[in-house]
Amino acid sequence: MSERVLVGLAAAGGVAVAGAFVLRDSPPSGNGAGGECERARALQALADVAEELGRAAVRLRAAGLVDEAEILEANRLMSEDPSLESEVAELALELPAAVAVARATDHHASLLAGLDDPLLAARAADVRELGRRAARLLSGAPPLVLPDRPVVLVARDLGPAEISDLQLCGGTIAGIALAEGAATSHAAIMARALGLPLVVGLGEEVLGAADGETLVLDADRRRVVLRPAAATVADAEAAQTRAVAEKARLAASRGRPAVTRDSLRIALLSNAATVAEVRAGLDAGAEGVGLLRTELAFLEAGAWPGEAEHFDALVQPLALLAGRVATVRTLDFGEDKTPPFLAGIAQRGLELTLAQPAELRAQLRAVLRAGAETRLRILFPLVRDAAQMRAVRELLAQAIDEVGWRAPRPRVGAMIETPDAAAQAAAIAAEADFLSIGTNDLVQYTLGLDRELPLASTVAAASPEVLAHVGAVVAAAHALGRPVEVCGEAAGEPPVAALLVGLGVDELSVSPARLDVVRAAVRSVSASAASAAARQAVEAASLEESLALGEALLDESGDESGELLDSLGSALA
Repeated sequence: MSERVLVGLAAAGGVAVAGAFVLRDSPPSGNGAGGECERARALQALADVAEELGRAAVRLRAAGLVDEAEILEANRLMSEDPSLESEVAELALELPAAVAVARATDHHASLLAGLDDPLLAARAADVRELGRRAARLLSGAPPLVLPDRPVVLVARDLGPAEISDLQLCGGTIAGIALAEGAATSHAAIMARALGLPLVVGLGEEVLGAADGETLVLDADRRRVVLRPAAATVADAEAAQTRAVAEKARLAASRGRPAVTRDSLRIALLSNAATVAEVRAGLDAGAEGVGLLRTELAFLEAGAWPGEAEHFDALVQPLALLAGRVATVRTLDFGEDKTPPFLAGIAQRGLELTLAQPAELRAQLRAVLRAGAETRLRILFPLVRDAAQMRAVRELLAQAIDEVGWRAPRPRVGAMIETPDAAAQAAAIAAEADFLSIGTNDLVQYTLGLDRELPLASTVAAASPEVLAHVGAVVAAAHALGRPVEVCGEAAGEPPVAALLVGLGVDELSVSPARLDVVRAAVRSVSASAASAAARQAVEAASLEESLALGEALLDESGDESGELLDSLGSALA
C-alpha cells in the first residue's frame, strides 16, 4: 500500500520517525442518574484536577520550565472557576458525574472556540483537558503509560498538562500528531519547551493509524506520512541527524561572545527562577542572569514572606552567580500570579509592593545579603512612572543602611511593560540605572492579547506597534546613557531578536534553552542591516510583514542562523 501524506499546521518544529501510539476517544460514561452524591463527586474531581495541575507545575519548575509552569497554574485556576463549578454542580444533579463534567467543560470550551480571537479560542483545548482529566479520575482509570520505546503520539487533541505528564514522567514521545488543535495553543507551547515536534490540524485520518505502525512526522514541512516508503524514512532520519549535529555545533560555540558581524557586542543573559535554571543558563554560556523571578516560590503562601524566607529562596541561586551579573526582580504578584493571601487584589507589581513598604524593604534586605558577592542589579516590575522609582530608591537606601552594605551600590532597574510607561521612558530612565522591557506584558497592554499565552507575546512582540514602543524606550534611555535589556520571551525568537538588535537593545535575556539559537542569530547579522530592517518593521503594515523582515535578516546572513532555523524549526511556523 502506498504512503499517505497528511498535511496540517506546524506547531513545534522538528522531525520524528517512530511507531504510532494512538490515544482513542473515550466518551464519558456513568450509570444511573445524578443527585447530590454525583454532584459532590463531580466537584471533588475538579478539585483533584486542580491539585494534579499544581503538582505538574512543580515538576515543570524543577525542570527549569518556569513559563510553562505558569500555564498549568493558570489552568489550575481555570478548574476552580466559579462559573464552571456552578454548571458542573447543576448538571450533576441530573446526570452522572463524569457526564456532567464533560458536558460543562465542552460547553465552556465551545464558547472559547467560537471567539474571533484565535489565541483565546485556542484555550478551548485546555478546558477540554480539564474535562478529560476529571473523567479519568471519576472512572478510576489508571494513568496512561507509554511504551518503553520512542513513539509518535497520535490524538484528537491534547492539553499542556497531558503532554508534560507523559514526557516528564518517564515518557518516550518522539513527536506528536493531532487531528485537531491549534499552533497557538498551550499544548504547542509545551511541546516546544520539551523539544517535541508537533503537527496539528491533520484531520480524522490520522486517528486511523494502527498502534505500532511507523510514522514520519516532519513538522518543518507541516506533515505526517502514514505507511512511509523506505526512502521517506531514510530522508527523515537524515534530517534528524542533521538537527542533532546542528545543535552540537551551536553548543560548541558557547565560549564565543554574542557579537554582530560588524562588531556590536550584545550582552546575552538568561532568565531564571530556580537553582537549576541558573545553572542551565551558565552551562549554556550566559554572562549572568538578566531576570531572576522571586515570586514563584511564594505562590501558595498564606502571608507576605519575611526577610528570612526571601533569603532562603535566594541564597543558592545567587551563590552560583558570584562575580557575575545577577538581576533580581522584586515580587511581581497580581493577575495570574496571585497567592491566597492576596486573593481579590486589584493592584499588581510595584504598585502592590509599594503599598506594603515594610514588606518590600524586607525583600530588599534579603536581596542585598544574598547577592553581596554578585554584580547585583535590582529590578522593579511594572513601573508606572518616575515617582515610583524615586520611592523605591528611598526604600533601597534604607535597606542598605539596615544591612550595613559595603559592596558597590547595586544598580537599579525599571521594567517597562505598558505603553504609558514607554511614553514616560525618559523620566523613568532618569531615576534608574538601566531599563528592562518585558515584552509579554507590553504585548498584552499594546495589542490586547492574553498574557497567559506566551506564544502570543513571543510572536506579536514583532508587531509594528510593539516595536515602536521598544524603539522609543531605547532612544530615551540611550539619550541618558542608560542601557536597555529585553527579558520577555520574544528575545528568544531569532527573527525577533534580530529586530531588537536593530532597534539598539543592549542586552537580551532569554530562557537557557534559547541561548544557543539567539547567540547564533546575533552573530549572523550585521547591526547596520538590522537597524535598517528594524526601521522598516516599525513602519510595516502588519505583523507578518515585520516578521518577514526579521527572517530575511537571518536568511541573508548565510552563516550560522539559516541552517539553524531549518533544523530546529520556529515558533513562527
